[in-house]
Amino acid sequence: MSFLAVPLLKLGLSQAKKHKAKKDLQKYQTAGVYPPNYPEQHPMSGYPAGAAPGTTLHFESPPPEQTQQEKLIFMFFSTLRFMQFVFGLTVIGLYGRDVHHDHSENHAWRSEWVYALVTAFLATVTAAIHLILPFVMRKAKPGTGPGANPALLLPQFAWEFVLTVLWLALFGLFGKMYIGVYPVENSSAKADAKVDSTTSALGDASKINRMRHAVWIDLINLLFWVMTGAWVLMRWLKSRRSAPSKAEFDAEKEGQI
Repeated sequence: MSFLAVPLLKLGLSQAKKHKAKKDLQKYQTAGVYPPNYPEQHPMSGYPAGAAPGTTLHFESPPPEQTQQEKLIFMFFSTLRFMQFVFGLTVIGLYGRDVHHDHSENHAWRSEWVYALVTAFLATVTAAIHLILPFVMRKAKPGTGPGANPALLLPQFAWEFVLTVLWLALFGLFGKMYIGVYPVENSSAKADAKVDSTTSALGDASKINRMRHAVWIDLINLLFWVMTGAWVLMRWLKSRRSAPSKAEFDAEKEGQI
């Protein structure tokens, strides 16, 4: 039985020490002080420098977590921005081929094709910024992202509106030139085709087919930018409606203080 005496003795000593420490802590708490070497519940290292008794401290509230609906909306518009980026590059490839050909043949660049390249370039860069910026902002400061600053929504909508108008003009310009136009060798099979002299002035068969496809790519780009522009406008209007209620809440809170 001696092998049980040692563990029991150790257990009794540890329980006695714990009981004594508990009684000492209760005695100090009754006196309104804490014993030496007791860990601080609110260490002063967590307070800003120069804080004194009576100082009003303001701490940032933790960023609200996104709901499932907000996550789905963010994923949808991120996919839409990616499609804007891809289709913008497609337009650059379709129209850039003709501009490169004119440049290699020392021909004058046609203004319509240059306008198409400029529009597609601006749209592609804008879509790339919208794809990259939210992730950079969230990594730099958690809780930030698209729509974090409502003051930027109106300039963003203005730029989206400009791009929408540019795509609309591009679709109208090339749609008027190539919708209903068919290659010369297929003109006999199309009863509603334009005369061969008109189609030959617009290029050979491969160019006409490529431009006819490019017109519908322009239309798809237009629809994409209408959707994102309308979404930015809705967010801006929503932020304006919520701004007065937030100001009233802050004013009421200051009055209570």
